[in-house]
Amino acid sequence: MRYLVGFWRLLTIAAFVGGLALSPEVYGALKVARLAAQGAFAEIHLQQVPPERYGEEIGAALAAGDAPLARSLVALAGDRGIALSPDQLAEVAALPAVDLSGVLAEGWNCLVNGDFESEAGFACVIAADISGVGDVRDLLGEGGKAVAGQPVDYLTLGLAGVGLTLSASTYASLGGALPLRAGASFVKAAHRVGKLPRGLANEIGRAVARGIDREALDETLALAAALRLDDLQRPLSRVFRPASTRMMTTLADDFGTIAGAGGVKAMKASLRVAESSRDVSRVAKTARTYGDRFIGVAKLVGRGMLGLGELLFGMLGWLLGALGWIWGMASMLLRALSRLGRRRRALPAGA
Repeated sequence: MRYLVGFWRLLTIAAFVGGLALSPEVYGALKVARLAAQGAFAEIHLQQVPPERYGEEIGAALAAGDAPLARSLVALAGDRGIALSPDQLAEVAALPAVDLSGVLAEGWNCLVNGDFESEAGFACVIAADISGVGDVRDLLGEGGKAVAGQPVDYLTLGLAGVGLTLSASTYASLGGALPLRAGASFVKAAHRVGKLPRGLANEIGRAVARGIDREALDETLALAAALRLDDLQRPLSRVFRPASTRMMTTLADDFGTIAGAGGVKAMKASLRVAESSRDVSRVAKTARTYGDRFIGVAKLVGRGMLGLGELLFGMLGWLLGALGWIWGMASMLLRALSRLGRRRRALPAGA
């Protein structure tokens, strides 16, 4: 009888462990936890997107004339083995590589309004900044206010200073620092037209305002006013605290990474989800992971690339379901073992 009870216990424990491993709630929770530990929040949310939504979003992108988004969604769907309409695929394939009328309109919009929606308009921003004209203008404008004791846009002041350093690095590296230069220009231009998230703008502005070397700023402004750009770097390197400079450089680097995944469309998509420099770093990591699929990812999951959000409620349900299953199995085992114990005690001695 002792061997029978031991065998029964082993069998029930094996059934318990096997059932636990096969429980869909436990499997789902563990899978999400593993992806979350890797920071793959976008991937977790993408797994919840129904296949038909890809076709809907591609159709909407085509109707809006948004070729980059349509191409990105098609590529993302292809990676995930999601079938799309042949007619829709043909329509996306027929999109022109370059919209000449759009290029002219973008260039004009940049010159007149300082805004941009694509690489064509952004090229005008980069041209102004990399030549030093845009950054010198902003440095003199905001730096002059600081000297005069007037309200200062510290984010613009800081990015103009960092931008001049990055422009010098771009020339010295034969274009190697261009992504950084582009990232800084994008943040400054987006802020100028009021499209930079307020939280991000305030974070960078406060960091710049905390410590400015007034003597170095005066010297820098004098050299900038005389257009002695080659002599700017020495005093300019002392104007801002190293921590502030690192923060702005990291932000520019992150936006440069995002630009590499999808140009201006990708950078503008990031502004719709990022509220802080930490958010931008997470978005940059997602952009690095998905490459030219990033614009589609941003459209489908939005702020989901930053964390689990509402999926936490789903995970909680999975975990509660798993705990309920475990509790039920444990209760069943305890009852079975209790009955066996009572039967064993009820057997005559020596049986």
